[in-house]
Order: sequence, then C-alpha cells, then structure tokens
Amino acid sequence: MASFESLLADAPGGPAAGVLADAARSKRAGRVRLEALARDLFGDDAVRVDEAQRTRIRALLTTVTRTIEGRIRRDLLVRLAGVLPAHILMVLGNMTVRVARIALDADGPVDPDLVAVLARRVDEHRLVTQAHIAVTQDPLLVDAPVLDGLTRHGDAGVAGAARALVERDAARRGRFDEPVLVPEDLPIDVCARLHWRIAAAIRHWIDRQDVMMTGAIDRAVAAATGSALSGAAAVPDHDAVAIMLARAMLRTGIADDAGTVAFAVEGHVAAAVAGLALRAGIGMAAAWDMVLDPDGARLVVLLRAAAIDRSAAAALMLRWPDGAAPIDAIVDRMAGYDALSDAAAQDAIDLYRLDPDYVAALDAGPQARGR
Repeated sequence: MASFESLLADAPGGPAAGVLADAARSKRAGRVRLEALARDLFGDDAVRVDEAQRTRIRALLTTVTRTIEGRIRRDLLVRLAGVLPAHILMVLGNMTVRVARIALDADGPVDPDLVAVLARRVDEHRLVTQAHIAVTQDPLLVDAPVLDGLTRHGDAGVAGAARALVERDAARRGRFDEPVLVPEDLPIDVCARLHWRIAAAIRHWIDRQDVMMTGAIDRAVAAATGSALSGAAAVPDHDAVAIMLARAMLRTGIADDAGTVAFAVEGHVAAAVAGLALRAGIGMAAAWDMVLDPDGARLVVLLRAAAIDRSAAAALMLRWPDGAAPIDAIVDRMAGYDALSDAAAQDAIDLYRLDPDYVAALDAGPQARGR
C-alpha cells in the first residue's frame, strides 16, 4: 500500500505524476477547508470559506437538530408528566420555542464530523440539482430512466432496493428544492453525539426553569434520547440503501459503466457513487470524498481504480465535481486518466480502504511532529 505522496515520489514526470500530485494536494486542501468551515460555521469573521455553503449548512443543521429535539421533547411530555410543573410541560410541548437550539448556538465549535456530513449533503444536492436542470433543458439526455426501470426488475432484491432508493431520493428534496437531511441519514456515531448533545441542552434548559432537579428527570431525558437514537439507528441510511442497490446489481450481472453514467445523468448521484465505491473496493464516505474533490484529481484516481472505461469516465468528469469545469481542465483530467495505470490507481486508492481513524492518525502525524 502507498499514499499519494509516496507514489508521487516514485513516479516519473508526466500526466500520471501530475494527477497523483494533484490528488495529494487536494486531499490535504480538503481537510483544511473542512477545518476552516467547522470553525467558521457559527462565527462572524470577515473571512468566509463559502458564504452560500455556510448558509445552507446552517439551515441543514437547524432542521436536523429541530427534528431530533422534537422527538425527544415529545417523548419527555409523557415521561415527565407529574414530575415537572404544568407550565414547564406546556413550554416543552410548544415546538415553536427552541429549547436546544439556543444552547447549541452558544456551545462552541460544531462536531467536525457532523460538518463534513452536512457539507457533503450540500454538495450532493448541488450535483443532483444540476442533473435535473440539464435533463429539463434537454429531455433527450434520458431516454428511459434507469432507476425507474429497475423498480420493475424481475429480481426482487434489485426491485426492492431501487424502490427504496427512489423513495429516499424524493424525500431528500424540500418543498422549495432545498436539500433535506434526516437523522436517519447521519452516520451512527455522528448521530449519537448529536442526540446526546441535544439531550444535554434540553436538560440544562429544564435546570434553568427553577425546577428541583431529581434523578427521575435525568433518567427520563436519557431514556427519551436513547429511544430516539434507537429509532434513527434502526433505519438504513441513504448511503446504505444505495449500496444495497449496487450490490444487487453486481449480483445479478446488470451493473455496468453505462448504468453508472445513467444514474449520474438522472440525478441519482448516490447510486452512481455506490457503484464506484464497490468496484473500487472502498467505503461510501471515501468515494464521496473523491467524487466531490473540487480539483477533480481524486475523481480521476477513483474512476481508474473502479475500472471505468474511457468514454464513461469522460461523461462523469463532465458532470462531476461541479459540472462547470472549463474544457481545458477536462482535457487535462482525461490526459491524467489515460496516463495513470491500473496498478498505480489501485496503489493510490489503497489508503482509502483502511480504517478512517487510522488514516486520520497518519495524516496528523507529520503535522504533530512539526509542531
């Protein structure tokens, strides 16, 4: 196994070395952008990573925290009946009064893993929206919708996963075409931390109401939060549904490059990314990271490692990561794709197959030694 940096040190000059160098730089730059965004999310500094992105992420965070808070508070109305005074229960049951939101706004930096999920959701929605706009402007781009056809496939596994993904994709778009993120689509560790942070905020709010705190209140808050978290964890997240479909398609032999491109064109981006992840042997989080790389270099490595043919790779590069790259950039990426060998792509992507915590520790090592 080798990192982008070590491969670059061993590679001769030329397009292949260039794409590996760009991939290494963009991987580091992605970490810096995410760290800056996590610091900036609730700040009022003059410098912004991306004001539009910041606004959308805050909106997503508000929505998902409101959903979790509402679930916990509704449960507490039952558990704390007879424990809290009626006027406090009335406020607790009034969901227009934000109990946890105030505490979260003033509670220091946001969980960087949560920020990563929110930022990814915003970027994914951008790709989906761009695809839908393109199809609206040129209906001939989609002859027969692939995902819709798979809902009627003869294999029950394929059909069931396709129907589930159609439903989940539809639920991720709001009334005004804004991105939606439900707690069920958060990684379980991120979801758990957010649930308990909101639970603590609710508990602190109750404490400020001049109520004599008892063990019964803490037990009720813990039980209500545990119940909400269990409910969220019991539902497969959006990525898991996309992976289920990709696996069913591989099992039945219907997964191919044309289908991957068709998913991207139709705006079912998660389905396309899931297929790439399975073929490259990496997890969905890593595949999303490479697809959404603003530089596009890691996308080149991913497409090579997934053995996507040249025409399909070109079609995906035209749409990802932003659909607005100048033609010269596309030409350069295709040159890198042509020059990058399958073996070099497999070596470069190998780091993404390891435990993410181990990779993060490796990334932090040189920085820690340099301090």
